[in-house]
Amino acid sequence: MLIVTLDEACPGMKLAVTVTHPEHPDQDLLRAGFDLRAEIIGRLREMGIEQIYVDYPGLEDLDRHMAANLSPARQQVYAQIRDTIAAVQKTAQPTVTFPDYYASTRELVLTLMQQGQNAIYIDQLSGKLGASAVAHATAVAHLSLMLGIRLEQYLIRQRARLSPEHAREVINLGVAGMLHDVGTAGLPPELRKFSRIAIPEELEHLDEWATHPQRGYDMIKGGVEATAAAAVLHHHQHYDGSGFPTSPAKPGEEPRNAGQRIHVFARILAIADLYDRLTLGAEGQRRPNIEILHLMRTRYADWLDPEIMKIVPSMIPPFPPGVRVTLTDGTDAVTVGLRPDRPYHPLVKRIESRDPFTLSATTIDLTLEKGLEIDKVAGVSAREMIPPPPPAPAAARKTAQAGNSLASASA
Repeated sequence: MLIVTLDEACPGMKLAVTVTHPEHPDQDLLRAGFDLRAEIIGRLREMGIEQIYVDYPGLEDLDRHMAANLSPARQQVYAQIRDTIAAVQKTAQPTVTFPDYYASTRELVLTLMQQGQNAIYIDQLSGKLGASAVAHATAVAHLSLMLGIRLEQYLIRQRARLSPEHAREVINLGVAGMLHDVGTAGLPPELRKFSRIAIPEELEHLDEWATHPQRGYDMIKGGVEATAAAAVLHHHQHYDGSGFPTSPAKPGEEPRNAGQRIHVFARILAIADLYDRLTLGAEGQRRPNIEILHLMRTRYADWLDPEIMKIVPSMIPPFPPGVRVTLTDGTDAVTVGLRPDRPYHPLVKRIESRDPFTLSATTIDLTLEKGLEIDKVAGVSAREMIPPPPPAPAAARKTAQAGNSLASASA
């Protein structure tokens, strides 16, 4: 499977992944296996679809990462959120029964467990990603569940008062992800477009928009378990103590809703929510993963739980397999694999020819190539967004130092 932009797509390419409607992700436009024609490519471009996934010999093993995105369980989650938001806008009360949310979340968890714990193609979790409330809620629920599954041991530590089996249970996290913004559906239409990265400028509007977590909580409490309701209430609390709803602290004390005082489910929701909001740039274009992760690690770092953020790049790779990149030696390549311990340095194959499109038979592990790394992806300069590798563990440093000393003595 190869990721290509619509400008790079050619007649005769075969879709590896079904193309969904950009405004209605539950509607399929073209099924996997469809052979592209020039007029179809033009039509997809007119609809605002930016990239597609096509078959490419030798990259078939990447297809498995799309399984959860195409699952019936995920489509059911989307449909339930869509119906609930529509109902709240009309009646201020959900009409989809909460047991249905729990049932569909369990199905999605099973799908994710079967797929594995990597959200490699997170950009496919919703149609235009942050462009609609329904697609956004679906993506946040999906990503939150994947984070929760991956963070099993962290959940056990954070929820130490519970048994390990109960502490690592993520069903309520998924339900909270589905419903985290349900309170916005009760706001005036002009306030529903705002998000944590695009807040209202007028104080009056900001104050009203900031009531949506409390509105959502009031709608669902009693209908869902207390943990899910509390995560909805606090998903706009920031790790540094900012955010809302406010909870005044005594003079000299840390804010009550700061750091690990915020429930771990709310901290996970905050990261999933921010990630999906950042997927679209100012002009509506899709940001590369590397840019999203860079913004989260720099501009928004104080808002986010650093322990959770440590695992995000290994789960949502900066350079997903199948994407075209330019290396620092000026050659073009395609990413073909991952190193979970060094997510910013994937496995790549150089592009030998573009017509016909041909990849080198040699796989390059960028963790082993000194001075060679990714320079650009999707036209964006990536080099300055690649963080330095983490320091070696103390034991490894001592071993290296001992080896250097021995080498010096031998000389």
